[in-house]
Amino acid sequence: MKRWIVIIVALVCVFFDAWAEEVKAAKAVEQSQAAKAEKKPSKGLLFFYRTGRWVDNYLTRGIDTSYIALPEHSWRLAYTNAMVGVHSTLSSSSIFATPDGPQEITLSLLNKTTPSVDLGFYAGYRGFGFGYSWDALHAYAQRLSFSFGSKYIGIDFGIQTSTNITTNVTLDNSYSWDQGKTNIVITNASLNIWYALNAAHYSHQAAVKQSYIQKKSAGSLLLHLAYQSSQVDLQDTVKIPGGEMPLIPALMSNITAVRTRQVAIGIGYGINYTPNKGKVVLHASAAAMLVTYSVNLVSYYFPDSIARELPSNPMFNLEPSFPVHVTGNVRAAVSWEINKWVHLNAWATGEHIRFRSKPTVNENVMSLKNWNWKVQASVGVRFGAGKDRLQRALESSQPSEVSLQTSEEPKKSRVPKWITDFFWSPKY
Repeated sequence: MKRWIVIIVALVCVFFDAWAEEVKAAKAVEQSQAAKAEKKPSKGLLFFYRTGRWVDNYLTRGIDTSYIALPEHSWRLAYTNAMVGVHSTLSSSSIFATPDGPQEITLSLLNKTTPSVDLGFYAGYRGFGFGYSWDALHAYAQRLSFSFGSKYIGIDFGIQTSTNITTNVTLDNSYSWDQGKTNIVITNASLNIWYALNAAHYSHQAAVKQSYIQKKSAGSLLLHLAYQSSQVDLQDTVKIPGGEMPLIPALMSNITAVRTRQVAIGIGYGINYTPNKGKVVLHASAAAMLVTYSVNLVSYYFPDSIARELPSNPMFNLEPSFPVHVTGNVRAAVSWEINKWVHLNAWATGEHIRFRSKPTVNENVMSLKNWNWKVQASVGVRFGAGKDRLQRALESSQPSEVSLQTSEEPKKSRVPKWITDFFWSPKY
């Protein structure tokens, strides 16, 4: 009986081995037929494939691809919807003699823009692209912005002139009256350069531009260098009764314009949190900026009889009350990779600029506090040759060609993992 059992087991093993060989041969035939059926790419297409492979390898060089990866498809087209705005407070503080002694009185202009809507699009390859938007509600007179960057460093620039300003006038934060829409004009500009100290594990672009996918949660210290400027023009057409002087400049100690230009350096922190390997990424970052250099100017109202003898719109220097002061910026974003073709994201930024002057020739102190903010949501699609198709095309044209870089083995470091994951890591 035992002998028959051994014979039966041996026959079953032989049968399954033969069946496995037949299945393997059938799969090989199917793969061979599929490879023959796939159209061989032209020389021009192969050139673009090789260029794309070089770009992908460059973009992943020096980063840990177990934390950060490129999307499957390289081309991206997105519809964008944005809102931008300004909240600005311009104050003039003066000391007046009262029966109870000297008393400081502060008059403030609380300026804010009415709602705006930008409708636009973005088209790009990997992290390189172009976007354009239309001001649907004609909410501002001028707006230009662009940004670009790499794994480690990025540059953001923006300039905006807003004329859709509504103003509240407050006295010592106790009394206020609504001026409605005024002729005040606010122009803000900024140029911000950031550098990520943990770019090997953290992508500052993943949640905002979605040019990378953050596969594991990570954070980084961020170094910032910024130039910022803000100018407020008090172009009021309402005159003081019985005179020719505009009302708002009269309230603000004869001032018709204030301008500040500042250079700041700072340090910040950014974090990308993903609970599901990059499917959803939550981003937050902020920076404290130390303004080390500033140029502050002011212009005054002059009657026509005097203004004709002066250069056009003369401006006078304002000394800052402190040689340095602190400002900052914040950012928050969420990204959702629905699948390898479709994705959604939304983000918001806020930039703060401020200064306070020493007493002017009119014995008043000027101060400016300005928040420039933007909110944007987009839905995008990715397309183009996927990584597998790219690899097959290159291997079929030149089998000995080096494969696409898919990962890079990180160097071993003695730095604790909680530091290399969330603060700083050496390059490799």
